[in-house]
Amino acid sequence: MGPDWSLLPPELLEIIAGKVTSLADYIRFRAVCHPWRCASSPLPRHLPVQLPWLMLPYKLDGYDDYNRLFYDLSSSKIYRLHLPEIRGAKVCGSSHGWLILHKGMVTSLFNPITRATISLPPYTAVPSHLGISYCWDNDSAVGPTVNFYVKKAILTSSPLDTSCLVFVHTSTFWELAFCKIGDECWTVIEFEARWPWNKDFCDFSYCNGYLYAIHPYGKVTMYNLINPSKMFLDCKLHKDHVCLVDGVDRDALLISYGRLNYDDDDDDGVVQSEIEYTVYQFSNDGEPQWIEVTDVGQNVLFLGGNRHALSLSSANLQLPDWGANSLCYDSIKTEQWDQQHNYCSSSCNLYLKLGRLDNGTVVDLTGDLGSFQRNRHRENLWLTPSLF
Repeated sequence: MGPDWSLLPPELLEIIAGKVTSLADYIRFRAVCHPWRCASSPLPRHLPVQLPWLMLPYKLDGYDDYNRLFYDLSSSKIYRLHLPEIRGAKVCGSSHGWLILHKGMVTSLFNPITRATISLPPYTAVPSHLGISYCWDNDSAVGPTVNFYVKKAILTSSPLDTSCLVFVHTSTFWELAFCKIGDECWTVIEFEARWPWNKDFCDFSYCNGYLYAIHPYGKVTMYNLINPSKMFLDCKLHKDHVCLVDGVDRDALLISYGRLNYDDDDDDGVVQSEIEYTVYQFSNDGEPQWIEVTDVGQNVLFLGGNRHALSLSSANLQLPDWGANSLCYDSIKTEQWDQQHNYCSSSCNLYLKLGRLDNGTVVDLTGDLGSFQRNRHRENLWLTPSLF
């Protein structure tokens, strides 16, 4: 009979657990037996930042909205997670290891690893106002009959941190709002149609203590939430598809992107769709402007769907220096539109690539990850897996 590994001293098990750097391996370690679980912390602060998982679109073989697939870059594996908590909900964001879910008139936070859920204030509650945007209705709660949804949501830190703020961009006259965990109502930052250029904004991000909202052609509104104020910056950037990068600890970064479609060489009706991108850094020294950059230092950028982009320092990752000064993005293949028969495949095949920002070289990270519902492709979101 072999040794009984469950009888290892707790002190030794604690040392071993502290040497594990992969979150997936740490979960497996705690699942071995009860003594191993008791000897290891449920909130392991020693784990480095994990390479993100890509939440994949729904599979082509059926609409199953409570089982989701995640591709793990570090292990090159696809995990299928049974998540009944997200059934019927729209995933409107991914931030600091948590998914932001919206269903009906309620938004909540959900950790797909621990299955923990945190409720946020209902939108039907009368909000408070930050006082930097004109409000024409003192009772500006969202009515239950309004066609309401959240376009995008982000967190400033883990929601287990007492300083965490949750920001949302909504479809109603609350253009921008935020709350803290435990608040009874939302605080509205900006109301509808009060922009000096009369244009809705494209994206927003929190960076270096400021909330940035970007408008068509690169115009920016900066919000100071500590001393409530806002500043309009008439930057010019003639790009249609742009998104701000979350997780930046210096001046804001922006990715301008578009898809280039070309026929596959095999002449089989397949169209390859590749991302074409440029990265810009915001400069407010003198005249505010977006400056094209090809060097983001040790950072690696991840571009997902729904204007979701993430920056991580490769120096702090579980695989040090992985992807430094690069952008990770997807490539898709789909059948070509047949105008004669008014037909186009509902599927797309997904691949991941890594492009260097300084010299433009591209590395294929994966083979074919499978066939997915093409109309759900925009739901690709990057998740940095965490137990807290």
